[in-house]
Amino acid sequence: MQDDYFKDLYAEFEAVQQSSVNASSKRLSENLAYVIRKAILSGVLQQGMPIRERVLAQELNVSRTPVREALFVLQGEGLVTLNHNRSGSVAHFSAEDIRNIYTLRGMLEGFTAECAAKKGDAQKIEDIRQALGRYQQLNADASCIAQAQADLEFHEAICAASGSQMLMTITRQVLAVTITHRSRYAYTAQQLAQAQTQHESIFNAIATGDYALAKWLMSEHVSKSSELAMQHLASGL
Repeated sequence: MQDDYFKDLYAEFEAVQQSSVNASSKRLSENLAYVIRKAILSGVLQQGMPIRERVLAQELNVSRTPVREALFVLQGEGLVTLNHNRSGSVAHFSAEDIRNIYTLRGMLEGFTAECAAKKGDAQKIEDIRQALGRYQQLNADASCIAQAQADLEFHEAICAASGSQMLMTITRQVLAVTITHRSRYAYTAQQLAQAQTQHESIFNAIATGDYALAKWLMSEHVSKSSELAMQHLASGL
């Protein structure tokens, strides 16, 4: 981990702490889990990168107990692998893991899109529209991390619109694994344009309440994303 990373992580942690009404130990560990999770999902912390409890506690100016609690949470989500010596690393996934997780993601996200279209929550649909707008503004010059983060925001907005906390939690865990891989490469201009078109079609189906179409479009979109991911894995990128 580099010094600039710790500065960014500390700033993020401070902002989250200041926005928290309750500064309890539980809230502290939740906030730590949030910022570390975000660093993993955005690609700042990449697969195999070491995470040391003592170093994190020192850099974030907190005790080791909430750091340990946060890392246990992230281990439960499959994002972190912990060792007996109170150190760990960002989880590493094989090509077979990635393939299987994309298959599961297609089923889960197809269902979340269907649920979002059926529920028709106006505010949640507006949240999806705004996430779509941010993704549509990207071009091929955007970094792989920026592309992955905007993609994640769109898919998470659809999860939130499903209306099911349990479904949202499970789907986010699956999303987390694929996004850690997605943040390692950028789409070409053509690939990005195709993904943006797919996102727009999914949004339109959800916004109009066409739940069957929303489910099918999302499943197809994830399938195409899986093909690109496996191509990049095969090429060693």
